[in-house]
Amino acid sequence: MALGNTLRLKAAGSIDPENGFPLWFEDTNGVRLDLGLNRDPLNPDPLIPAIGEMEKPGEPLNFPSNFPEESFYFMAEAELLVRGNGVVGRARVILALEAAFGGAGTPKSGLNVVFARIRVRMDDLIPGAKYTVTHPYGVTDPLEADERGRVFYTEDLGLVEGDGTAVLRNGQVAPFLMGTSAVPNGYIGDGVTEQRVTGSPFNTNFVMVEGPRIGEGGSNPDPNDPSNPDRVWTDRFTVQGRKATRVGALVEGTTYAKSNGSYLLSVHARSGAGQDLRLVAAGVHFKLDGEGEFYMGLGQATNLPSDARLTNISDSPPTSYPVTFTDRVIVESALHDRVTGKLTIKAHSSDPTAVLSLPQLNEPLIASPQSFNRVAAPAEIIVRSSLGGEGRQRIEVTGAPVGNLPVKAIIALPPEAIARESITLDGSGTLGATSFTWSQTSGSPVSLTGANTAKVTFTPPMAGNYDFTLTVRGNDGSSDTTNIAVTTKPEPGLDTLDVTRQEFRTATRQFRIEGNVNQMPNEIVVKFRNQELGRVMPDIAGDWSLQRVLLESETNLVPALGEEIQVSSKRGNKKSFLEIRN
Repeated sequence: MALGNTLRLKAAGSIDPENGFPLWFEDTNGVRLDLGLNRDPLNPDPLIPAIGEMEKPGEPLNFPSNFPEESFYFMAEAELLVRGNGVVGRARVILALEAAFGGAGTPKSGLNVVFARIRVRMDDLIPGAKYTVTHPYGVTDPLEADERGRVFYTEDLGLVEGDGTAVLRNGQVAPFLMGTSAVPNGYIGDGVTEQRVTGSPFNTNFVMVEGPRIGEGGSNPDPNDPSNPDRVWTDRFTVQGRKATRVGALVEGTTYAKSNGSYLLSVHARSGAGQDLRLVAAGVHFKLDGEGEFYMGLGQATNLPSDARLTNISDSPPTSYPVTFTDRVIVESALHDRVTGKLTIKAHSSDPTAVLSLPQLNEPLIASPQSFNRVAAPAEIIVRSSLGGEGRQRIEVTGAPVGNLPVKAIIALPPEAIARESITLDGSGTLGATSFTWSQTSGSPVSLTGANTAKVTFTPPMAGNYDFTLTVRGNDGSSDTTNIAVTTKPEPGLDTLDVTRQEFRTATRQFRIEGNVNQMPNEIVVKFRNQELGRVMPDIAGDWSLQRVLLESETNLVPALGEEIQVSSKRGNKKSFLEIRN
């Protein structure tokens, strides 16, 4: 059975204005890693060897014209020797937090993606055999080798174009693995030297591959089961990752107010605690005040700056973000009178020359306050300025409230009804009911189970028409009644249930049961020794397949020669002798 990692990375840094990727990712141990780029191609970082090719190798990094198609915040890789089909092959397990691009995969603004990758590549195994891989972040499902004895498996999570932080929600490569010996300062490994690691959330700081005769390749056996020829094991990884030296900043608001011929410049931003954030433009330079992650500043200028930048000078090198100042739109009130249908908006701009409008209503806001005839209005009103500013306000509904409506009985349409099969009528969609009463009005008499609840169940004894009435009552004393007619089809004959494969593979402890059934929709249940192995839904053609690998503890389910498997469908049963295979 596969085992996934429920831990996630803790946070992502602000977006790097130079390339659109987060400056860093942080795990739950407080380790922050930046994107492994070679900013000086003439002097590449030797401790970040894994990086994609650039369009113009040897020339300065430039986005997007000369930028790698892939790069890594983190990468760990383990290799083992394996064997199965007569020659020694190689198994590679790669664990990475990768930055790349959607679309055609070439660098382009807006197509940035960051994803957590778990990849398994194996060669020269037994064709058709299955192999399970245990690694620091979990356990794979059994992976079947192709006709040439190869396994190709990749799981990429977090792929959302233009959202480099989506990996925080579902990426399973977390926390970062750390090398345990000879780790260079400022890194978690050198990307080349094989060494032991720490950091697995399962304390499985190793790779183990399980499969038939895989140990014949010469890799180390499982130290907990050294005589097992079907397991190989390593605790040596190459690890790549550079600790972030830049915190960056997130610009959350830059507005101005025009007064007496000058401009008051307001800046709000977020960053790490204790950072030195500066607003710099022609004739303007001031420092933001900070507390925790929040920063704000207020400066003054004789002209509205067009080249302003917010710079974190605590970073090495400093990180700088272009900012644009807009006027500030203040929505003082937004009232909607339900009785008169009047929507009244009161708003103004910090620049008296601004022209305001209401884009949702396609109306100008000429006066303040100003009223509009509206039967209904959005929950939030947007007021937009011709100078770039925008204000929002929740609309308050005023006037006399409406009266309550009486109870309304509603019955959902039932699924296909078949004679002698249980049918449920569902009235839970009824509005405002406190009591339910079901009764039958025509058709062969049936017994109603749950006649005083929202759902009633009955079993029609034969094909035909059955009519029912639902009466509901509400707290206010109101009542309502609705009817439903159910047409029941004749009971179909027995299923034609075929079992075309019934194998147990001793090498992998796996049941493989396959077949076909003629009645659809259907469900197939497979049992052995009166214990359920699993159940599956056939496809549209009636074909079905069940594969089940026994756990180490399920010794009671290992079959002997001559034993039978029991397969059943809705209206069919079949027994087949198991074929025992290596």
